[in-house]
Amino acid sequence: MEEVDPRWRKHFAAILGLCRTSLYRKPTKQKYKDILMVSQLKLAHSEHQFYGVFRLAIHLGWSQSKTRRIRNLASITILTPTKKHRTKRLLPEIEAPINALQSYAKFRQKDKPQYGLSYLAMAESGGWVQDFTYLFFEHSWHYLAVVLDLKTRQVVGWRLGTRHTSELTHAAVLDALSKYPAPTILHSDRGSEYLSLKHQLLCEKMEITLSCSKPASPWQNGFMERFFGTIKPEIGKLNQYKNIAELHEAVALAIYYYNHKRIHTALRMSPAAYAATLKSKQFERDKVLQKVGG
Repeated sequence: MEEVDPRWRKHFAAILGLCRTSLYRKPTKQKYKDILMVSQLKLAHSEHQFYGVFRLAIHLGWSQSKTRRIRNLASITILTPTKKHRTKRLLPEIEAPINALQSYAKFRQKDKPQYGLSYLAMAESGGWVQDFTYLFFEHSWHYLAVVLDLKTRQVVGWRLGTRHTSELTHAAVLDALSKYPAPTILHSDRGSEYLSLKHQLLCEKMEITLSCSKPASPWQNGFMERFFGTIKPEIGKLNQYKNIAELHEAVALAIYYYNHKRIHTALRMSPAAYAATLKSKQFERDKVLQKVGG
C-alpha cells in the first residue's frame, strides 16, 4: 500500500478525530492479539451461533468485558426470537390444581418484598415442568411439546405433532418417564392440553403431584418460557427443511445440542454434564454410606 503524503496526515487526523502522531505509529502487539482473539471468537460463534457474551466468556475462558470488546471488534450480533403464536384452546377436563412449586419461591430480600420473588429454589423441588410451542411449517402449524427437569435443566421428553392436544403433551410425559425416574411434581400452565384426565390418572398412578401456574402468570413457568426462547432460534428458519422428517431431525439435533453441548449459564456447563456430576456425587455418597454401614 502506498504511504500517505506527510502533508495530508494532519488533515486525515482531524477528519478521523485522532491524535496526529497516531498516524505514524506502527501496529502494536495488542492489535495482533486482538486479531488472534477475533478469529477464536468467530470460531466459537460458528459452533454456538446463539451464545451471548456470558456463554462465550465461559466457553473461551475470558472475562465478560474482554469477550464483549472482542465480539464488537468481530461485528457479531445475535438473532432475537420471533413473537409467540397464540391459538384458541379447548376447555379443560379437570380443575386446575394449585401451584405446588410456589412454596419454593423466595423473596430476594425479605425486608424488601417490592424486589420480588426468586424462583431459583424450584430447581430443588425434584419437579419437571412442561409446555409446548408453535412451529409454522408447510403452510400449517406444528406443535412441539417438551418436558424439562428443573434440577438439571435437561429436556427429558418431547413430542412433535400437528395438533396441540392432551394426546401430544401426554406422549411427551410418557417419553420422559420411559427414560427417567418419576418426578415429585409435574408443573404446567393452565392449558387444556395439561388439565386432562390422562395427566391426572398418570400422575396418580406414578404418585406425582400435578401442579399449575396461576392464571396470567407465565413467570411461574419461566423455565419453560426461557427454554423455548433458546431452542427456537437453534432450530432456525423452518423453510430450509424440505419435509416433516427433516424438521423432526432438526428438532432432535437442537435438543441434543441443548442437552449435551450448550452451556447453561446457571450451571456453567451443559445440562447433561451437570447431570453427570450429580450422579458422580451420588455414587460417592453411596460408597461412603456403604463403608459406614459395613
